[in-house]
Amino acid sequence: MLKLEDLDLDMIAMAMQDDGSMGTSYLLDTETGEVLMYGMDPDSDDEIDLEDEKYLSIEPIQSYESYQHMEDFVGTLPEANARQRLEQALIRSKPFRHFKDALYDFPELQKDWYTFKDEAMAKVIVRWLIGEQVIEDPEVS
Repeated sequence: MLKLEDLDLDMIAMAMQDDGSMGTSYLLDTETGEVLMYGMDPDSDDEIDLEDEKYLSIEPIQSYESYQHMEDFVGTLPEANARQRLEQALIRSKPFRHFKDALYDFPELQKDWYTFKDEAMAKVIVRWLIGEQVIEDPEVS
């Protein structure tokens, strides 16, 4: 098993948040912790044996999970204009676009949002890694 510190959580988070629209997929090498990209350049895939059991496909998170992160963040804000604007953005059509646009009007909250999102993604990743038996549960140790 790998140790959590052996893994590039930022790279895994990026892979989990990639919608695949550019034709890229990601694998985690469960022996080394390396994240591999494949699919964009068919010639580069020759070195990756997709059937090798040491590779674990990194699937994108569901949009409802990303939406939940936004809702959770808004729930941490005090009752004020920013919270109201972000809540309204979330109930409109295209909530991801409207949330981002509304957040743009509150630059002091942007850093807080990205920190919150990074921490939420880290929790998603750790749960996934434990479930796939790539790392041991740090809570059990």
